[in-house]
Amino acid sequence: MRGCCLCLLLLWLLPAAGAQESAVEIAAVACPERFLADAGAMKARISCSRALMPEDRQAPGTKRWVNHFVLRIPPETEAGNAPILHLSGGPGDPASADLRFWLGSPLHQEYEIILVDQRGTGLSLPSLDCPEYGAGEDAVWIRPCRQRLIEQGVDLSQFQYLSVVWDMHDLLVALELENVNLYGNSYGSRLALLLSSTVPERVRSMVLDGVYPPPRNDLVELASNSAGALERLFADCQADAACDELYPQLRDMFYRVVAKMNAAPPELYHLGESTGRTLNGDQFLAWTVGVMRYQESIPILPLLIASFDAGVYDLFVLIDELLKMPHWNDRDFRSEGFELSVRCSEAAQSAVSPREEKNESSVSEAVARVIDPIVRRLRDQCELWNVPAAPGRISRAVESDVPALLLSGAYDPATPPHWAQFAAEHLSRSWRVVFPHVGHGVLASDECAGELMRVWYSNPLQKPDAECLSSLKPPQFVEQDQDDG
Repeated sequence: MRGCCLCLLLLWLLPAAGAQESAVEIAAVACPERFLADAGAMKARISCSRALMPEDRQAPGTKRWVNHFVLRIPPETEAGNAPILHLSGGPGDPASADLRFWLGSPLHQEYEIILVDQRGTGLSLPSLDCPEYGAGEDAVWIRPCRQRLIEQGVDLSQFQYLSVVWDMHDLLVALELENVNLYGNSYGSRLALLLSSTVPERVRSMVLDGVYPPPRNDLVELASNSAGALERLFADCQADAACDELYPQLRDMFYRVVAKMNAAPPELYHLGESTGRTLNGDQFLAWTVGVMRYQESIPILPLLIASFDAGVYDLFVLIDELLKMPHWNDRDFRSEGFELSVRCSEAAQSAVSPREEKNESSVSEAVARVIDPIVRRLRDQCELWNVPAAPGRISRAVESDVPALLLSGAYDPATPPHWAQFAAEHLSRSWRVVFPHVGHGVLASDECAGELMRVWYSNPLQKPDAECLSSLKPPQFVEQDQDDG
């Protein structure tokens, strides 16, 4: 609500590395109609507020502020539990975009859910959204977006991880919450780790979903993580007798298909009509890695690869639409400017050369050929965005005694299970659970994750346990219809 009257905030700040004292007043505001409609459909209550904080904590006399949008879902039963603070991922995704998910989650029956749009994202102000995105080459939209924000007085260097961590701390103080249970997904898990080590007294427990721990860098490991997800598919198919019989040597078949489609990209049809588009092998490889984030894509991939190997491409457009339909478009919600500020301040510019990555034994020539341009493009984007590096602590692993439950999808090409293992080695009270049939985002992919969280939150000092864990199995791959020959 841009026109709302906001409270004045006074913040006294010691150096960022030390203790901080803050005084924050929260202003209640009317919730946007679309959120009220979602809550009404679920017969749930919500409340909204805004909090004003300095853009730069090192400049207490600043006249530049960040205005956070805060959305709260009270519990259905008064169980006296510490709230769940949702730290969203991306970076650049607003927590408020997940309202429908939390309204439908049984967790909110016993826990208050707090959704905060991080500075620069969603309904928080200033917005670092770039409506210029998609106008053409990167320079065509990045330069004008950056220039527009700077002309508005935005200091892009203040939109990075440490600022967000202290924003969340100050918000908890303002809301008079002695401690909370954190839920951080993807990049939000990185923030949760940093918050738990910075102000552990405020964190009762944390669930990390798709763990992205410092100092791991997703650009540096993009090729090896993509290759690892593909190898999981090939290994699981080989271990499944029916899949191995129908699609023998799936790995060789996949790379044969990539080479064949590169040599002669097939034309794509939809419902018998030409789309006017073609699909080459490198594009298919990139698409395959991308959709492995989605749990529902995994069972069908061997069949699709075999169909392509047989020269049948008719179902690709339909499958692509069906796989992506249930998932909201990141770009409809994500703040591109915030994403660039965070990524580039976390030393994206210093990511290793794609050619160095290609020499890893786990990365095939085909994967390296596809990933190289992606890494180069992201590094070029950072040169255009031009923000200073974030403080050096991001280069060290987070150590914490806060109880932690780490959830991973075995097929996750973005935040693979071995990242959770790395994080757990530095957390004295942690438990890891790998979901063998899931990609990225465990909580949204399998109801068992929600049940596991509910049980564990009740006693985070004990090993997590839930009856549903025994039912978790590798994916059940789709078999070829006998009528297809």
